[in-house]
Amino acid sequence: MSRDDNGWSKLYPDLLRLIFQSLSCLDFHRARTVCSNWYAVSRTCPLYLWRIVFRGKNSVLFDPVQDKIYSKNLLGIDLSDIHCLASYGNWILVVDPSLDFYLLNVFTRKRINLPSLESSLRGDRPFRFTRNDEFEYFLELYGTKFLLTWNYFRFEKTAILWVNGRNGDYVVAWAIKHFYIFSHKKIGNGVDDKRWSITCTQCEDMAYRDNKLYVYTFDHYINILDFSGDCPKETVEENAYLSHPFRFIDTIYKLRLAVTRAGEVLIVLSLEGLDRKFCICKLNLEIGDWERVESLGDEMLIFGHGVTIRAPVKDISGGGLKSDSICFLYDDHLFENDLTMKRQPICGVFDLATSTVAWHTRLEDLSSKICWFVPGYS
Repeated sequence: MSRDDNGWSKLYPDLLRLIFQSLSCLDFHRARTVCSNWYAVSRTCPLYLWRIVFRGKNSVLFDPVQDKIYSKNLLGIDLSDIHCLASYGNWILVVDPSLDFYLLNVFTRKRINLPSLESSLRGDRPFRFTRNDEFEYFLELYGTKFLLTWNYFRFEKTAILWVNGRNGDYVVAWAIKHFYIFSHKKIGNGVDDKRWSITCTQCEDMAYRDNKLYVYTFDHYINILDFSGDCPKETVEENAYLSHPFRFIDTIYKLRLAVTRAGEVLIVLSLEGLDRKFCICKLNLEIGDWERVESLGDEMLIFGHGVTIRAPVKDISGGGLKSDSICFLYDDHLFENDLTMKRQPICGVFDLATSTVAWHTRLEDLSSKICWFVPGYS
């Protein structure tokens, strides 16, 4: 290529986007790291979801579009002895039986260790962790002890993960006992403070985007924690949600927060005993009330993932993986057959437009430790 040529990094965005969309997920992930221009264009391409299963010493990755299964030895340990708390792009947030937390790239096997719970804590309260020989932790607060074990994270997965795919910055937050949020981040100059920050606040669920952690409280409000500084700080004056609690008359099985690419906060509901299994609400500031969202446009979401994802308009996998849909796991909804103990498939996709569910059965015979993730998301 001569010096007069624009070069591969200067391809027209529309042409480059078509090339990206023709690649397999693995090739797409490699191509987007070539240069900053390719990375910027890749962020405008629709994405589709994979599933990951933890089984034995291997993880099993399933690409639904290519209909391919990849086996990865991620850690060299029995992966049935870990809990995946959250995912973001190619990364997952993991806790093991020793209550050690770390980030893991499911393609490169890169591991980032997070601070020990016995490290010093940021915050204005006298917290202290102690551990016994059975890897059980006791959280001490003003003389009161709370037991924290690995099995706690099997049932409580209120956590978020954010990773910058270009520079490796990250933010991690998880809640314990619904009243304490532990967070840790590496931002900017590469300094990785080996401490957890702790924030006392009610927390039924949370979502993160653009340096803000949105926290849904038990009294139906949304608090906002600003993560742009050294420690999380609650935002009050700029928080419109504090004046508008969420009220909903139908029976709710589970409630999760999500933030759209445009920065709108959504409340995603899994409902009991209704034909419309899931519904989405957002705050209409003009009328000062919450209203139902009938469509996500060109976006989709994973129930509990915390953010919406740009997705193909048409289903290219045959499993309902397209825009205007909600991906969920078997315990995200109480279906009628659950009451009679009839086994349901582990994964499903709910179409908002038709109120129908497409079930995913591939990989189900391997393990119930399965989750959705979005390769290349950033």
